[in-house]
Amino acid sequence: MIKKGELVPRMILAVDFIGNPADYNTLREIALRYDLILAEDAAQGMGASYKGQKCGSFGDIAATSFFPSKPLGCYGDGGAVFTDNEAMWELLKSLRVHGKGSSKYENIRIGLNSRLDTLQAAVLLPKLKRLEEEIVRRQYLAARYDEACKGKYITPAIQEDTVSSYAQYVLLAQDKAHRDYIRKELESAGIPTLVYYPNPLHLMKVFEHNGNYFEETYENTISYAERTFALPFSAYLKEADQDRVINTLLRL
Repeated sequence: MIKKGELVPRMILAVDFIGNPADYNTLREIALRYDLILAEDAAQGMGASYKGQKCGSFGDIAATSFFPSKPLGCYGDGGAVFTDNEAMWELLKSLRVHGKGSSKYENIRIGLNSRLDTLQAAVLLPKLKRLEEEIVRRQYLAARYDEACKGKYITPAIQEDTVSSYAQYVLLAQDKAHRDYIRKELESAGIPTLVYYPNPLHLMKVFEHNGNYFEETYENTISYAERTFALPFSAYLKEADQDRVINTLLRL
């Protein structure tokens, strides 16, 4: 029995975080059991796969990003939404053009201007043809980092029967102080690093008045945010440049 004022779950939002597919078999079972929408955030997951099925094809709806830093990136801002639900597709078509109805001069809901421009599409089409080749290359380069860093750093954990797109290659340090030291030493050697994502969602000011979640103690989330750092990585990273990163890391 749902009590008055209780939050009622409507959707599971699964994230292919850093290009690693979520556990969709488990999530689909939960969604069916409780009549929930299963949505996939595949912003970093293009080219990845879960048990032979490509990311972006799970659940009732999925969305991806074509931002230049993503595995399939354009030269500016862009993205796409995928669904095989006819009613949802009709809604999305309306929302992307200012909430239009039967014509662009009839607005039946509040919408957005979310049309992908032709220039970005022209960039994406040839890059899409290279995506599988680039995913193979990312596996090779990630394996080189894995082999070099094992035992010294915590390397990415990839589920069995999945292929990560390795949107980024991320390591975990022992703690925040250790991470700061590593990043400083790499910077001194002319090697850039990045932190994805330094601020856990539940600690952001925007959620300060959102029930009991703000400043909740999610120990794993906080620990990850304090320890994570990303190394130089792309499908076009040269082995010689990667070796310089590895050799510097191993001297620390």
